[in-house]
Amino acid sequence: MAGRRIDPAGLAGFAAALGDVEVVRRYATKVVRVPGSDCLWWTGAVSGRGHGRFWFADGRCIVAHRFAFGLQRGVQELEDARVLGHRCDNPLCQRVAPGHVVVSSAQENRREWAHRKEVAGSPLGDPRGARRRARALRDMARRDPREVAAELDRLRRLYGEQMQLPLG
Repeated sequence: MAGRRIDPAGLAGFAAALGDVEVVRRYATKVVRVPGSDCLWWTGAVSGRGHGRFWFADGRCIVAHRFAFGLQRGVQELEDARVLGHRCDNPLCQRVAPGHVVVSSAQENRREWAHRKEVAGSPLGDPRGARRRARALRDMARRDPREVAAELDRLRRLYGEQMQLPLG
């Protein structure tokens, strides 16, 4: 495949990390469940776009939901998946499943984002921006996942079931 996302050494290191019980355990400690949410919430480092970041080896970092995808589907499927989209509109979500993290394309991802950003109460339209919103949610989930659950309940009352993430 042209335009690899990870160089061959990185791909080999990633494959080794997926088989390393300690690395997988360290990843798992950064994922929590929030009552009332189907998402699996990332509580580790957050990128400028609001996605989780995970260091799987010295000097080797990956977007956290790509690590989750690799764990579930393997290195080759991850390498083939140029873009993963969050159908749940939660950039912290680690659940690889329909309605959550799925294989997408750059065009499809942009089109969905542009459409859903305009929906009243959409988390994609949060005035704080992706990173600040994600960091606030991550911090809530770190303190107590029930804080995120309470905020989700509040937003469902305001906007209905289409809401996936709290605005603040």
